[in-house]
Amino acid sequence: MPDSERLLEFANQLFATHTGKALSDVQMHVLSESLVTGFRPKTYDQIAAEIGYSNTYIKTVVARDLWKSFSEIARRRVNRRDMRPFLLEQLEADDINQLSGIETSLATGTPAADMSTPNDAVLDDTFASSGGSPSSAPCILVVDDQPHNLALLTEVLEHEQYEVWPATSGADALKKAGMLLPDLILLDVNMPGMNGYEVCRHLKADPRTQLIPVIFVSALDESWDKVQGFSAGGTDYITKPVDTLEALVRVDYQIQLGATQAQQSRQRDNEQPQDATEPSAIAQDRSSGRGASDAKASIMVVDDDPRNLSLIVHLLEEEGYNVWQAATGAEALRFAPTVLPDLILLDINLPDIGGYDVCHRLKMNDTTKLIPVIFVSALNETWDKVKGFAFGGSDYVTKPLEILELNCRIRNQLLLWQQRLQLMRIRATEDSP
Repeated sequence: MPDSERLLEFANQLFATHTGKALSDVQMHVLSESLVTGFRPKTYDQIAAEIGYSNTYIKTVVARDLWKSFSEIARRRVNRRDMRPFLLEQLEADDINQLSGIETSLATGTPAADMSTPNDAVLDDTFASSGGSPSSAPCILVVDDQPHNLALLTEVLEHEQYEVWPATSGADALKKAGMLLPDLILLDVNMPGMNGYEVCRHLKADPRTQLIPVIFVSALDESWDKVQGFSAGGTDYITKPVDTLEALVRVDYQIQLGATQAQQSRQRDNEQPQDATEPSAIAQDRSSGRGASDAKASIMVVDDDPRNLSLIVHLLEEEGYNVWQAATGAEALRFAPTVLPDLILLDINLPDIGGYDVCHRLKMNDTTKLIPVIFVSALNETWDKVKGFAFGGSDYVTKPLEILELNCRIRNQLLLWQQRLQLMRIRATEDSP
């Protein structure tokens, strides 16, 4: 297998063929870090400190232009995480010898204008064989008018190997969202000109961007602020100052949600009439376009405190949901496979089997593993929430409950459950003889 030095040399050749010029020393330095194996590559900030450039220049000029150029070559989005696999694909292409003359041209000083243009057929054939799949590293657009907030979120996400693009205004966000089609958008609310709620509504009104999940990230932490975010089309809401551990868990979940939505959308045209044997009220009524409440979704509430149980049940029934009750973990595990609720609200501190264990067992059961679980607990430490997601939870709400916010989060999870059932049905139809 070619070593990193050989791949770097080949990347320079490929870049020269496409742009008519060789990579700069700074670009070579950034690119070389993306080709390392066996340990975590240096961050952009570390690279900047090492070579004496500002981190802003490295991130927003050098790296951005570098990945944009290679994305154009690949006919798909490519970033630092994809460079090594991408170059290996190119080296293994049957017609790669068409690029072999570039090194001679560079060595002999042939003017850039005299270099031949890339062979489109070679590139098209290469990526047709790989399925033309999008970049393996999720792309996240971070929107905030405050530079320090933007820098903090960018650093955290890049450390986790996400591809991050910044936007400093609502107009900038809409422009970049339409161009990049990111996997997720982190969106501030209080921005000059166009606030986050308006931006989100514009995104959801555009067919190109309407399926991209949006997480609001704001210092506004009142229940009504969150309800406005969900009503505008947001899929989650994180308050500032940002707890990075919890934020990363929620980011990962929403990216998975977005992938499910995109896959479901791509296959929607092949959808066949509803199978009457499919479980759940939502699944039976979804083709009518009705919302979760209109379809009388079924929700199981698991809580050992009679007062909490009674309050939540009453509120849900007022919203038109069919509600099932369980006072222990054992009851929840016994009823869930029979009832097959569309959603489970699950307390953690139960007298017999703890909520984390209940969720884990539900996810291990083929009958109940896809049912979304929202933890509803008085435990409000970051680690409690992270554990909830780690054990298979879809969301985490703390007590005392904010009813309007809880209703919004329930609707979001029911929508995802509906889409999963729809996708399963489409797949079953495609696989049938």
